[in-house]
Amino acid sequence: MSRYIGPIKWLGGIAVGLFAFAYLFSLVIMPALPEDIRNGVLTHAIPFFAAFVGVLLLFILLIVLVARRFDRKIPNRTYKSIENLIVFTIIFSVVCLFNPWSFVPYRYGFGMLVIATLSFIVWSHVAPPRTGLDETIKPFTSVNHLVGVIAAAIVMVLIISSAIATNEPRAPFGIRERVWNTYDEARQAEIATAATSDFSQVEIPFLVIFSLIPGAMVYLLSRELVGGRGSAQAG
Repeated sequence: MSRYIGPIKWLGGIAVGLFAFAYLFSLVIMPALPEDIRNGVLTHAIPFFAAFVGVLLLFILLIVLVARRFDRKIPNRTYKSIENLIVFTIIFSVVCLFNPWSFVPYRYGFGMLVIATLSFIVWSHVAPPRTGLDETIKPFTSVNHLVGVIAAAIVMVLIISSAIATNEPRAPFGIRERVWNTYDEARQAEIATAATSDFSQVEIPFLVIFSLIPGAMVYLLSRELVGGRGSAQAG
């Protein structure tokens, strides 16, 4: 536990201090400055830069903690699978961003690319498993796989349901309110039907595909957490 305290104290402490400085600067110091200085670009950049460095330090802290916890401790069967899944997600995100068929994948692609890239940076700092680690642990059982599938299904359902609740088509369906109010009821019903149909036939199927990626990650981690402990039989 002591090996985690140092990074948390220094990196986390400095990050919290920078966040506090950015908040107090915007709330207390900036209003007290003369108007010409207060409206300057540099003045506005100070709290933004402090908060940005704070976020960067927290990300570095995450890398340090993950590396210290999992260095050479993840069996190759899971280590490689997670690495390949992250690389696949990056490629899939790029395809979503530049696909010529639908705007739906584009809306999710950028966020997915950012998360996958940050995940790759974190995972690249975890040292590969030590030699022979896979030969010293028990193989997965059907129960291990079942636990992984159940955990993945729960995550997928949560992601899909929350995304549907957030993005479900609502009036005025992307149209300006003033323009929407000029339409008669028949035209509004036509637009609502088209938006609902597009959401059901395009966005929901994509959300299912999209949720498979975090679901696969949860599956890999869950089956490793509940299985493979203990020594395998020699020979």
